[in-house]
Amino acid sequence: MLLDLVLPGSDGVELMAQVPALAELPVIFISAYGRDETIARALDAGADDYLVKPFSATELTARVRAALRRRAGPAAFALGELAIDYRGRRATLAGRELGLTATEHDLLCALARNAAGVCSYDDLARLVWRRKHVDPKLVRAFVRRLRGKLGDDAAKPVYILTERGVGYRMAPSPDR
Repeated sequence: MLLDLVLPGSDGVELMAQVPALAELPVIFISAYGRDETIARALDAGADDYLVKPFSATELTARVRAALRRRAGPAAFALGELAIDYRGRRATLAGRELGLTATEHDLLCALARNAAGVCSYDDLARLVWRRKHVDPKLVRAFVRRLRGKLGDDAAKPVYILTERGVGYRMAPSPDR
């Protein structure tokens, strides 16, 4: 998505907050405003890139290709007996389909894509629920159900690790 910073009655950063589905797309801001604070605000809001006018078509095309490459990510994730096929939206444990709900699958994928990195409650709100904030109790409830389906014990987790007061992280895949 190419998005101008200045929009009628709003700005691109506000639009990103109002339309959570934009979190799923690579967003490149295009603007005549090149101040560091403005660029930082757009990037902090979730933009993948920021391009200051004037620019060439060659540079724009290259930045779009780079943003698409970064968003493509791996096709699969494997950790122990857990396997996730991102493109096929399938998750299996020891070859058995887990039967996840759409939200549980999105949560598992968000954690796996950020394996070894901590996903805060706000990160998960944006990535899974497409909102700026969600009640941490909701996140904990979904993690508890997901752990149950994975056979993961919260006291000695194998897959989903808790970062107290912050959020969760997936144990890293050995090949990462």
